[in-house]
Amino acid sequence: MTTSYLSAAELAAAKVGPNVDGDLLSLYLGDHLTGATGGRTRVADMAKRYVMKPYGSDLALIAEQVEREYLTMSDVVEALGFGKRPVKRALAWVGERVGSLKPNGRLVRTSPMTPVLELDLVRAAVNGKGAGWEVLEHYAGDLGLPSEPFARLATQSQEQAKLLARAHAIETAKAFRR
Repeated sequence: MTTSYLSAAELAAAKVGPNVDGDLLSLYLGDHLTGATGGRTRVADMAKRYVMKPYGSDLALIAEQVEREYLTMSDVVEALGFGKRPVKRALAWVGERVGSLKPNGRLVRTSPMTPVLELDLVRAAVNGKGAGWEVLEHYAGDLGLPSEPFARLATQSQEQAKLLARAHAIETAKAFRR
């Protein structure tokens, strides 16, 4: 069973301190959670489809980490008493599913461009979530949370970005050649 990067005791201590605008932070974290909803689906799907690629094990690792990160963000949002905006998250999930149906210039087979584009999208998402962990690291003390897990998650996002850049280089080298 996948669990959060924060313990139950750490989450129980969470509270919005007087120096934090809880309404703005709620929107910010809600948007990150919404993005994570689509991102985790995309990475999990890619890990399954590209298992035989040279970077397949990297995608599998990232998919596991992203799932746990999603649970962590969800737990933080809940612990702070922020709503999870289920409609917005559902729309993000539907958008991700519809986005995966985009035409790729090929009727029957997958285009060699597809992995490049998917890796572009996931790399952008990983960089965005890394920034979100940095924000939580910065405000952790004001939220009754330890900063160290968020620092680790920000570093983990940087490591994921490096793995994705390597996968991107592999696919880019051949994607647009005749």
